[in-house]
Amino acid sequence: MDPTILAYIVQAVGGAVGGNILGAVTRGGGGLLGRTVIGALGGLAAGYASGNVEAVGGITAMWSNLIEGDNGVHLANLITGAAGGGILGLIAGLLIRPRA
Repeated sequence: MDPTILAYIVQAVGGAVGGNILGAVTRGGGGLLGRTVIGALGGLAAGYASGNVEAVGGITAMWSNLIEGDNGVHLANLITGAAGGGILGLIAGLLIRPRA
């Protein structure tokens, strides 16, 4: 599998998990499916930002040193995606509320 596509998949999975957790805390975000999609998009956006924004890339580079080898890169992508998805999931959870 292409390493670039694998990185995006890992970031999307991390974002979906982070978005679901923080979206569920605020009891919003468009339900399980909405929080999953919003979190995955947030994870991909964070991964894109880490490659193109120097300040974000410096932070995410520290996470790859937690484990040696390729697994460190995957862990850094997972944490990056979870952080981006969590932030976007929190925002969506606060803005998208169910009707009462």
